[in-house]
Amino acid sequence: MTQDLLVKFGSVVLLLGGLIFVHELGHFLVAKALRVKVVRFSIGFGPRLLGFTRGETEYRIAALPLGGYVKMAGDDPTEAPRPEDAGRGFLEQSPFRRFLIAVAGPAANLLFPLAVYLAIGLIQNGTPVPGPVVGMVSPGSPAAEAGLQAGDRIVAVAPPGEKERTIRWFSDLREVVSPHPGEKLTVRVERAGQPLPPLTLVPASEKDQNPVETTYRGIIGVTAAFAPPWVSPVRPGAAGPLQPFDLVVQVSGKPVRHWGDLTRALEAAACAPVDLEVMREQPAAPPEKGEKPVAPRWTPVKLAAVPTCADGKLPVVAADPTLATLVGRVAAGSPAEEAGLRRGDAIAAVNGKPVRSFREVNGLAGEFKAGKAVALTLADGRALTLTPREREEKDGLTGESTRRLVLGFQPPSRPPVQAADLYAELVPLRLSVVEITRHAADRLWEVVRLTVLGIGRIVTGQISFKSVGGPIMLFSIAAQAADEGWEAYLFTMALISVNLGLMNLLPIPVLDGGHIAACTLEAVTRRRPSLRAREIANLIGLALLALLMIAVFKNDIARLMG
Repeated sequence: MTQDLLVKFGSVVLLLGGLIFVHELGHFLVAKALRVKVVRFSIGFGPRLLGFTRGETEYRIAALPLGGYVKMAGDDPTEAPRPEDAGRGFLEQSPFRRFLIAVAGPAANLLFPLAVYLAIGLIQNGTPVPGPVVGMVSPGSPAAEAGLQAGDRIVAVAPPGEKERTIRWFSDLREVVSPHPGEKLTVRVERAGQPLPPLTLVPASEKDQNPVETTYRGIIGVTAAFAPPWVSPVRPGAAGPLQPFDLVVQVSGKPVRHWGDLTRALEAAACAPVDLEVMREQPAAPPEKGEKPVAPRWTPVKLAAVPTCADGKLPVVAADPTLATLVGRVAAGSPAEEAGLRRGDAIAAVNGKPVRSFREVNGLAGEFKAGKAVALTLADGRALTLTPREREEKDGLTGESTRRLVLGFQPPSRPPVQAADLYAELVPLRLSVVEITRHAADRLWEVVRLTVLGIGRIVTGQISFKSVGGPIMLFSIAAQAADEGWEAYLFTMALISVNLGLMNLLPIPVLDGGHIAACTLEAVTRRRPSLRAREIANLIGLALLALLMIAVFKNDIARLMG
């Protein structure tokens, strides 16, 4: 427990201290380059804990790790500059030179994520990634309607009015399809090594929502992975001792990796009974109030002489795309349980409208309203009536009460299968340094854009200020990222660095943005503000920062108290 707490505390200190160092290093390097005398480089405020002096600069770590500063000669207008520092004081510099020093800190915080994304891109280069081979095709999707099948290799895609783009990895396919919802794409495909005539398909439009904005992206309904080799007998008893969502790992002693392996093994049995080894989910008990949900356990089960044919057909229905609306969980006491829905059922229609995937069920969200009966038709012919309810919940981020629609059924949980075993093809990622740099710059731009939008919407009240957090929230975020591994930790560090850089650009006195605004005003008016005006501005800036700190601490404490 103590060791875990120390690791979490260390992850916060490293994250916060690292970003403060990057920020102050920006000011320091530009000041040195402009021959401005730097008296002190400090990480933290308050009394010195440790440090050393080299040349004319003292380098120290101070007791309060909530910031840092670069102390330059002649930066206090109330003090007379020393004769030996003549010409090297901060306030003696031109507005443009002071502007460069002030903007260097936020700029360093904005450039640091670029270095992080570049480093991660270079490290990931050469690692196995999904190739452009189709694993599953969602029923009713643009890909299905165009005739794409599992195992097809997508060679190239030509968006309207653009040059054809070769598809090297599955991520290339996402990149070229996403910007073109509702537009015709020409797709070149190979099947069993032979080229097919070019296919034409129109990506569907899917809502892509985050706390800051809602956008729409194109999707064609394919994945790079096969379905897991689990089974779901829709008719009770049709598959002998098998239970819904048993995960098949062996058929007659031969290992099974995915749905394709399972189907081929059952077809090869030619209706003869087979011995199966499956992993069976043992649902965990519902968590007590305030406790985290416990992951279900999967235990091995051996089944002998399982029938493989009934009425001339395979009774074992794998996680087949033709039955993609299988219900994996039904909550106790929920509207779904009261309606008679059970684990392993397959939904065929909602209010008479056919559905072939949970994406299509989600597309009919408007049919589900609190207190309004919804007619569900199942694949086995049963008709059920489900009446949704509303439940009041507290938002985990803001603590505000919200109303949530409760249905009580969910898709199946993720089975214990290695992702690499499901992919139709894995190939090494080979990107040039130019491509890696472009991807890093694109990712940085997207983070900056969303952060600016988020700040703007908080200021205008479109996003609740209660979503803003302080040191306690930062501790939680850093600790969680550290638990998820170094890559998640670096991505979190990059995200917070962008936030820190942009917040420091706000035109608030005592922040870098206030200095930048003052330098710009001085350059335009050719007049330096009076000492009294600067003192008043600094007092206002300190008061605003104090109010902000009080507000974020209040948000942190409210979240901590639940």
